[in-house]
Amino acid sequence: MHGAASKHTGANHVKTPRAILPASLRTARWWWVATAASALAFAGGFFLNAISRPANEAPGFWGAGIALLGLGLVIGYFTFQLWRSMLAGRISLTWCGIIVGIPLMTRGVRVGIFGALLLIGVALLWSPGTIKYFAPQAKEARAKRRTQRQLEKNRNAG
Repeated sequence: MHGAASKHTGANHVKTPRAILPASLRTARWWWVATAASALAFAGGFFLNAISRPANEAPGFWGAGIALLGLGLVIGYFTFQLWRSMLAGRISLTWCGIIVGIPLMTRGVRVGIFGALLLIGVALLWSPGTIKYFAPQAKEARAKRRTQRQLEKNRNAG
């Protein structure tokens, strides 16, 4: 794991320096926690509305509540990965923010605000300090993919 204070390798205990967490990443972590909490809170609101509505109006509220519950849980999981300084959390939140945020921006002001908040979270994940923080993990991931492609190419050629 990147940013760990120490690594255990068999019987040897090797100390590695902890990378300094940039302010943009600290902000992004809290931003995404707030985003997940907001999605879950809105889901709760939709569920409460579904209960109080006539039967013919309730399905839409149930559907929106389930969608927001799913979104909140997904964002929460990826935020946990981000909190653990995992590159996968950053990449997953980026995709989630883009895939959900851009369409929401086209749905009017009230929903567009939530879309804008998602896209601000994405911008925080791609600020210069955060890019620099995750650069060693990104480089390592690229090297692993390159090695796997070369092994696959050699297997297919032989």
